Amino acid sequence: MRSLQIEKKKGMSIGDMYPAILTIIMVGIVLGVGLYVLSTFHDQIATSYSGTQDAINTSTGTTTLTDAALTNFNVSALTTTFTNGSALTNFTYTGAGVITWGADIVADQSSKVNTTYTYTYDATGSAELAISTTASGLATFADWIAIIVVVIAAAIVLGVVLTSFGRKRNLI
Repeated sequence: MRSLQIEKKKGMSIGDMYPAILTIIMVGIVLGVGLYVLSTFHDQIATSYSGTQDAINTSTGTTTLTDAALTNFNVSALTTTFTNGSALTNFTYTGAGVITWGADIVADQSSKVNTTYTYTYDATGSAELAISTTASGLATFADWIAIIVVVIAAAIVLGVVLTSFGRKRNLI
């Protein structure tokens, strides 16, 4: 009578690491490049809007523009003048719409400040919002890659451990 060998594979082996690692690397590269392309594309198609905010009291030292509450708001240009018409240059601003006034502007409370600015944001139903939503979904998926890598590593370790204890061959 012939004896047949039955071998049971339990878990992943070290030989399974190569394709698993290559797959994870390729998925990571595709996600990274895809997110970069979507971000660049979003910036290129964004519609510019003009905004104004008049009679700003600068005594607090900083001012947040009223439009800053819009989704994905980003200021690209900002000019300021006193209400009497003289231009101001001693200030800084962030893309999020926060203006920091210089000490001389804060000290001069004889007149208020008017601003004119150019900004972009993700308007409801716009292409910009669709791209932002897609990029956000891809970024959420990318967060899972670390968990997937840990699960694959655990499967390989368990596979090696289980096969090292299962050296005894079953004969029929």
